[in-house]
Amino acid sequence: MVFSSPIFLFIFLPLVWILHAMLPERLRNVFLLFASLIFYMYGEGSFVILMLATITTAYVSIKLIQNHEKYKKVIAVTGSVLAISILLIFKYANFFTEQLSLVLAKFGLTLVPTRFHLPLGISFFTFQAVSCIVDFYRKHEERKVTFIDTALYISFFPQLVAGPIVRYDNFIPQLKYRSVHYAAFLYGLKRFVYGFAKKVLISNTLSPVVDKVYSMEPSSMGTAVAWMAPFIFTIELYFDFSGYSDMAIGLARMFGVKIPENFLYPFAATSLGNMWRRWHISLSTWFRDYLYIPLGGSRKGEFRTIVNLWIIFLICGLWHGSAWHFILFGSISAFFITIERIFKKHCSYRNKVLAHLYTLCVVFPPFFMSVRVRSVTHFFEIARVMFVPAASSVEFSRLFDTRSAVALAAGLVFCFPVYGLITAKFGKSKVFRCLEAVFLVVLFAAALSSSSMIFSDPFIYFRF
Repeated sequence: MVFSSPIFLFIFLPLVWILHAMLPERLRNVFLLFASLIFYMYGEGSFVILMLATITTAYVSIKLIQNHEKYKKVIAVTGSVLAISILLIFKYANFFTEQLSLVLAKFGLTLVPTRFHLPLGISFFTFQAVSCIVDFYRKHEERKVTFIDTALYISFFPQLVAGPIVRYDNFIPQLKYRSVHYAAFLYGLKRFVYGFAKKVLISNTLSPVVDKVYSMEPSSMGTAVAWMAPFIFTIELYFDFSGYSDMAIGLARMFGVKIPENFLYPFAATSLGNMWRRWHISLSTWFRDYLYIPLGGSRKGEFRTIVNLWIIFLICGLWHGSAWHFILFGSISAFFITIERIFKKHCSYRNKVLAHLYTLCVVFPPFFMSVRVRSVTHFFEIARVMFVPAASSVEFSRLFDTRSAVALAAGLVFCFPVYGLITAKFGKSKVFRCLEAVFLVVLFAAALSSSSMIFSDPFIYFRF
């Protein structure tokens, strides 16, 4: 069920919110868990069993850690491995057996690759299950742990299928003191509408342009189109994913829960390292806290630090998808992070303008292109066209109609902190708040009437 679909907007969400508000507080968590399971089953059917298996693994691990202090490390490791095993099987078995079959074919052997379906959100709810187990192991407390709380933490529908990745220690305490009040509901509604508009009016509108460009043969793209393609895709991806995050944050607030911000204007970044602190923040901090620091972080010398960074970013690449171009994505991240680290250590020269241009013009194209291409070969074919001047078989201007051109212009403006600057200056004014309320109504109506709303495109990160 997509947040921007009519069935969610006009049936599921209103019904769940009204029933939730009418119920006594002691029943609200149970009802939200039930609603979250229905939400997941609508899109994935019987695969809800996998999520329930992950939830059960996390809950049993927590109870065992609580009752068997002496063996808590073994229990935490076992529970985490079991949870991740589900992810490994359903997300990577197809890729592994496909590659193995290619190798065995060279020796005259036959292996039929597996064909596992990739359940929506499995990468996200698995990471939350691991967070649940590890956080309880690290900060073991004599507190009551219930299956309902654990299950709701992992399955909470606003952030279930594409994050943000919420921490156990941040989420669970809110369940006891969660209240639905007028101010929180209005704030949540505002965030939801802004996210909805990002998705429908900008990302969905640019999606056909991006699809058209990347479906072209690289040789017919031409140098200008090859260079512009990753920038257009970056705008599409940013407004798709940050739009989802805004909608998730808004939905959670409507139900009295605060979940973390996931974006901080990544287009304002001055390095790839800085960009990762602004893009999908909950994922980058998860890797930092649960992998990078346990591996030794930056505490064991420069060489070991660089090795740790390469390990983290290669795993991060694979987390995004089971294909070689995602490994390339991780390698590109690690390469630029390594170069930036060496430069920062040995060069005292700093210029924010040049750093910003370097990030946009040098880092962004290969970084985001490696996510969108079909294969590693496709990536290098496009890269060749980018650096070997060639004419395009289609004029760049003909790729856009009026709507997509306006969407691109709006994306280029609002990917920078324009809204933040406006609210910082006028946010306390009653006139501004009234005008913003009117603007939100117009924005929501425009998104509903948009032709891109008809198709209810799934969010891009659903694929990951």
